[in-house]
Amino acid sequence: MQEQEFKKSNTKIVFLSFLMLLGLLVIVGRFAYIQLIGREGYVEKVIEKFPKASVVKLSTPRGFIKDRKGNDLAISIPTLSVYAFPKMVKNKEELVRRLSALPEVKERELLEKLNSDRKFVWLVRHLDKVHLPYIKGVIRDTDNTKAVGVQEEYKRFYPHADLMANLLGFVGSEGKGLEGVEYVFDEKLKGKEVKGVFYLGKLAIAPISEDMDREDLRLTVDLGVQTILEDIRDKIVKQWNPDKVGILLMEAGSGEILGLANYPSYDPNHYHNYPVSYRRNFVVTDLFEPGSVMKPFFIGYALNKGYIKPGLWIDTEGGRTEVFGRYVKDVKPSKALTLEQVLIKSSNVGTIKVARYLSKGDVVELMKNLHMTHKFDFLPGEIKPRLPNFDYPANILYASIGQGMASNLLSLCVSFNALATNRIVKPKILLDEQTQVLKEGIFSPPVFQWLQSNLRKVVEEGTAKRAKSEYFSIAGKTGTSQKFDFKVGRYSREELVTYFVGYFPAENPRFLAGILVDRPRGPDPYGGTVAAPYFKELVERVSFYYRLEPDKASQQVSVMNR
Repeated sequence: MQEQEFKKSNTKIVFLSFLMLLGLLVIVGRFAYIQLIGREGYVEKVIEKFPKASVVKLSTPRGFIKDRKGNDLAISIPTLSVYAFPKMVKNKEELVRRLSALPEVKERELLEKLNSDRKFVWLVRHLDKVHLPYIKGVIRDTDNTKAVGVQEEYKRFYPHADLMANLLGFVGSEGKGLEGVEYVFDEKLKGKEVKGVFYLGKLAIAPISEDMDREDLRLTVDLGVQTILEDIRDKIVKQWNPDKVGILLMEAGSGEILGLANYPSYDPNHYHNYPVSYRRNFVVTDLFEPGSVMKPFFIGYALNKGYIKPGLWIDTEGGRTEVFGRYVKDVKPSKALTLEQVLIKSSNVGTIKVARYLSKGDVVELMKNLHMTHKFDFLPGEIKPRLPNFDYPANILYASIGQGMASNLLSLCVSFNALATNRIVKPKILLDEQTQVLKEGIFSPPVFQWLQSNLRKVVEEGTAKRAKSEYFSIAGKTGTSQKFDFKVGRYSREELVTYFVGYFPAENPRFLAGILVDRPRGPDPYGGTVAAPYFKELVERVSFYYRLEPDKASQQVSVMNR
């Protein structure tokens, strides 16, 4: 009997002990959940029950953007923000009047915020810290020490102002990337979400999340190169007063973008003061007919297919030929030209005669090999080239002289790598990204050598003689395209887009570059007169910046002796 009662007693003790242990585990588990997982939500629920307290998101340091050498392009700087509990604010009119004396602070907006039904508002954000004594004095003088306070936050700052602005983009007032690199890599760059508890005009509890580490971004661009490109851009704008200018420089072997300049541009520190159109990265967002820049691709492909051979004489019909009911002319008429002269002198008639050999399949294959059928998806707003329907033979002929198709400057420069290295390399903007070769061996070795030789002659003796350098060998192609005038239904003779796209040094290509000038105003506004001279300046300044040895033998000694 006693033994049975003892067993029952032990069972009760074990059961009670189990319940106590279970209760303890529940308490510990709840505590651990609050501390490790649910702390933020738990604190918010508790705090929001108090009318004089609020949980608020705070801006934290955003990752820096740096160039390839570690120079800062975009940084986060500490600033001051003023907040308030509207229902507790005293002497509103006096507070508003004195705070509106601060830079870019509007009286009307302050009144709207203070008269709202919200428990907590930001009155002013991201002020310079120099204003702290004045703000504290205003809060004290208006008897608002328990209703209005000041909190440190972080603001995006671009130390070089408008330099590289169309590439970098900008960050909005809420700390989110809205354009350019800032937008594309926002998830990587954005600061950690941090929340603080404000009570009676003060930060009562330290940020709930204290992970303030930032992740920086290293770009392929070179601040020194960018400065050169933008200086050249400004010279073009001053001389030619164009609508737009785009300049791109990239490494031929790796596809790394070294510099990218646009006109118009803006200062991302004050982006709201500029028209939205100024923020566009025209190098990737805008399509233009490429004009004569397309000629070496079509001529080269006809050679590659074996339809024609070097040295072929072509009847250029006195510089005028009919193409399906329309006439195409040469700027400088001639009766006949060799194949080499067609490219060097940039003959429209001669190129069209060559393009007649190409089938639809040939041209479609060429466009695919040049990656003109796709975009690269590495910058916002990038648009892929627009190609015509090659089922119609007329479209093949017009495309050979760069009409009826359109490309952005980026795609044009990437395609030109087929003429520089016989490869298509994917462009990249992140320094730690792997090089990706998209296509190799576009042309056979003999054809590739023929193209390189004659593209160099374009500069030495052809339409791009103004791009000729005394120190460095340059190969490339001028281009001038007419804008289509929809009012009259034909191409305009006044509104032009001019190009020079090329590579250097021609003997051992290291760099690809392109200059696009939309609607230059002045005498002889063609690729050879507008873009070519500035390409020469670009080549020489970039080459000397990177301390390249001049590859023109006659000048090597003179430069060394300087």
